[in-house]
Amino acid sequence: MKLPSFRLPSSTLPAAVLAGVLMTGTVAATAAPAHASTTNTTYTAAGISSQYHLYDAGIDRSRAVGAVFYFDGDGQYYAQRPTTTMLRTMAARAAAKNMVLVVPVAPANRSWTVNSEAAGDWFRALAGKVVAEQRIDPTRIHLAGYSGGAEFISTEVLSDRAGWIRGGGATLIGGGGVYSRGLETAPDAALKATDPTWYVGSLDGYGATQPSTWSALEAAGKGADAYRSAGFAKADRVVLPGLHHTNYNLPGLVGDDVDRLYSTIGTAGPSVPGTSELNGFELKGAIGTRWRALGGTSWGTPVSAEHASAHSSVYQRFLGAGGREKAIYWSGATGARTVDYGGAIGRKFEAAGFAAGYGVPSSDEARTADGGAYQLFDAAGKRTKLVWSSATGARAVKEYGAIGKRWAALGHERGLGYPTSDEYRTSTGMAQNFTGGRIEWNSSTRAVRVVRA
Repeated sequence: MKLPSFRLPSSTLPAAVLAGVLMTGTVAATAAPAHASTTNTTYTAAGISSQYHLYDAGIDRSRAVGAVFYFDGDGQYYAQRPTTTMLRTMAARAAAKNMVLVVPVAPANRSWTVNSEAAGDWFRALAGKVVAEQRIDPTRIHLAGYSGGAEFISTEVLSDRAGWIRGGGATLIGGGGVYSRGLETAPDAALKATDPTWYVGSLDGYGATQPSTWSALEAAGKGADAYRSAGFAKADRVVLPGLHHTNYNLPGLVGDDVDRLYSTIGTAGPSVPGTSELNGFELKGAIGTRWRALGGTSWGTPVSAEHASAHSSVYQRFLGAGGREKAIYWSGATGARTVDYGGAIGRKFEAAGFAAGYGVPSSDEARTADGGAYQLFDAAGKRTKLVWSSATGARAVKEYGAIGKRWAALGHERGLGYPTSDEYRTSTGMAQNFTGGRIEWNSSTRAVRVVRA
């Protein structure tokens, strides 16, 4: 991954290439497209020659056909290996929604972020050619990119002269920043209605890739913020707990977004009972039921779709009064529970890696008799209690461990008091401090000792 280079003056696109596509969103009649996937096809435009791969196995040409454009990361590992399982899997996920997969290969420098303006001109010409020849429905356009490819989408493809996109979305993985300025070309209403999502690992920060001074986690935040500011109401950043820069499930993330955004195969499908939609986000199942029970929009407005999380859970994010972020989590073991990211307990939960840290919320946040608060979380049967008071802040008590079990047996916060620390290592084992004393655990003897203040 490299930082975006300084942009060079763009070349002029051949007007005929995009005629009827960029301006009107329609294409003129052309010969029937070939029904065979092709790889390493050379295309020349805007002074650049490079290759692209097109996968269309399983496409039903009697229905509306969409397109997924995938931009690989720096080095172009997959783009230079078009028969890999990764690309074939991504193509199959796209074909399941009647969408061809197109994989452009970055020019000779093998990076989308070097001379990205000229590369953007080349890609826009290629996109016009593909849309016309394959008779692509311009309302079913999906952009997907990893690392440098995500940066290319955020700073060029979706940012500059993207009027050829009349509907769809984008999956930006491990990058996708917007840096010194906003979007290059003002988006119209159809473009702003698309759904771009930035996916980034919680460990994909500074030092996770080259250069070490670049953080995908920070870039994804800047990208989502810039697009929301530009009017993309559905722009969203999703932090994936525990993931580094090199362990993303690329076809899974792209395929899941394709499934979510293109739920029908070129036709208007039936509505799902019990499902409603607000701001373009579905409110369905147990999460939708809980949202309505909480008061609907008076409790919060959805700002994301449902996403999978740890321990077989799903969650959906909302924005409450005063811009306070919150979420509803659901799993088969815990039911639908809320997390208030704007509160101390919610921030503690987030800092630990969301559900991958303490587990899925198994209770809502509740008040204690003396004005404190707590919430329970479950990680495959291991229960952690996050406890807060104004004097101690939010701390974690592992109620499945020896220290946590003894604290609970003493009466929770009513016994030894509120925790003033998390568990910490000692020369003989582990310990945790409370307002009323300390609980120690000896790793050799397994003995638990209570030292009262």
